[in-house]
Amino acid sequence: MVARDSQLCIALDNQSVFNFLISLALAFGIVFSYLPQHLRIISRKSSRGISPWYLLLGTTSGTCSLGNVLLLSADVMDCCTVLSGKKCFAATLGVIQIALQFSMFVIILVLFVAYFPQEFTAEYRLAVKVAAIAVAHFLITFSVALLVFISGKHINLYAGFLGIEATLLTAFQYVPQLYMTYKLRHAESLSTHTLMIQAPGGFLWALTLALRHGTSWSSWLPFFISAMLQTCLLSMCIYFDYKHPRHEYYDQLVPEMEDEEYTISIFHEDVEHSD
Repeated sequence: MVARDSQLCIALDNQSVFNFLISLALAFGIVFSYLPQHLRIISRKSSRGISPWYLLLGTTSGTCSLGNVLLLSADVMDCCTVLSGKKCFAATLGVIQIALQFSMFVIILVLFVAYFPQEFTAEYRLAVKVAAIAVAHFLITFSVALLVFISGKHINLYAGFLGIEATLLTAFQYVPQLYMTYKLRHAESLSTHTLMIQAPGGFLWALTLALRHGTSWSSWLPFFISAMLQTCLLSMCIYFDYKHPRHEYYDQLVPEMEDEEYTISIFHEDVEHSD
């Protein structure tokens, strides 16, 4: 517990209104940015074109980031006992932002499994396994975090470990998706609108996290790396959309691809079209 008159609580009691408004706008922006991706999968009734490994790495990275910020923000949340409701809400916006981002990304994983073409039996089993691994990782990570928090020992050490893990997972998260998009030469079920919002927003989010009380480099670095890789993926999607306009893509490329044995695995090549 932090003291009622601690420097941290005093600082949180005198937060900048501008920073609060920016953080609040980012929280709404996080939710809004994921909606195009959710709606695209639902409207197409297919999650084709989204890499399961991208979703696995993203979900596990989000789990680590959430655990990291919860542990590092424990003292901030303690100050809520002496802060007004409004100022407590402002103080914990960093945690709320990451919790929202994690939740919205998990919804993509759920939609991915729900709308995955089940005729591709082996790949569907892979999609289900990916979801199961993500759930197991979440349970293990937060069980350990709870034990560490209750013991009161090595909190910063474990939080730092989660931050490094999140950074490494994020660094590799977009590699399978970049590869799959490159192979398909089209965004498919991947929403470019979501990427257009999140790529620039990610840099701003990383900056606001870096400036918040109760966070460290391990809290904001994963989101900075994510924003850079999202920019690369967005550039690739825009390029392929320019090279193959939507009507041209669906009129010429899709019929041919539908005659192939399609696989979402990044480790296999598409089977050549047989005449």
